[in-house]
Amino acid sequence: MQAFRARSLIISSVSVFAGGAVALHAGYFRVTPFLLAWLGAITVQAGTNLTNVYYNYKARSSPSASFQPDPQGSSAVIQLGLLRPEQVRRGGLVAFAAAIIIGALLTWMSGWTILLLGLPGMAAGFFYAAPPLKLGRAALGVITVFIFMGPVMVAGTYYAITLAFSGIALLVSIPVGLLAAGIMHTNDLRDFGSDIEHGKHTLSTLLGRRGANLLLAAMDAIAYVVIIAAVIGRVLPWPTLLVLVSLPRAVSQLKMVFRETDVGKLNQAWVRGIQLHLEFGLALIAGLLISRLLLN
Repeated sequence: MQAFRARSLIISSVSVFAGGAVALHAGYFRVTPFLLAWLGAITVQAGTNLTNVYYNYKARSSPSASFQPDPQGSSAVIQLGLLRPEQVRRGGLVAFAAAIIIGALLTWMSGWTILLLGLPGMAAGFFYAAPPLKLGRAALGVITVFIFMGPVMVAGTYYAITLAFSGIALLVSIPVGLLAAGIMHTNDLRDFGSDIEHGKHTLSTLLGRRGANLLLAAMDAIAYVVIIAAVIGRVLPWPTLLVLVSLPRAVSQLKMVFRETDVGKLNQAWVRGIQLHLEFGLALIAGLLISRLLLN
């Protein structure tokens, strides 16, 4: 559970459920493709998490590395002897294998377009930390999370259910993806000092701590502005303004990020980022479902 960060699987779940809510709001819903899309998303994320743990450990376990185990760090399960590196690596491969099986079933039900979304998603998950790409160490981690947990998962779920793409699904995917990427960005802010020490390039290390803080604030602001603008433009129904109930959580997280540099405190900010994504996502989903009920 600690190795694949079970708590973080709520991130991909929110993305899939948002796509399902858009489909239901549009009057289309098929249970089996929705469930397969959900299982596929969480197995890919679990595989990504495990692979990331394994390759982070490999990158930091050379004899010359002056690394002290951090119980809250991504490689803690290996550094503290809870699991062997090979066990973590095999666990990641099993998760990706399960995702391939689920993806094959979903492709059989919803067509080959699913492969155009699923295969790049799995590749991005594996090569997030694995060589030769190491996306997470090349300052591409936040962008990768936005693309695949935003447009790919949300619009992909909508397609799996309806067999069509939707501009509204793509619009909804933007704030969902931004807040998911914000979680990864906060994680990088937490590991800022360690990443600099070990030569890991992230948006945080490239922008500096203050620049990275401002980027997080901008990502949160855009997420809310997109929904408000879409409601004003009558693209989204007014009940989706329920997302504003999550605004205090966003403000609380940003205050902590701008104020703190302590790793433990920033880990709390990371947790608040997960909570913000969940609260925003649930409110958005509820707004879409409520508007569907009002239409009936």
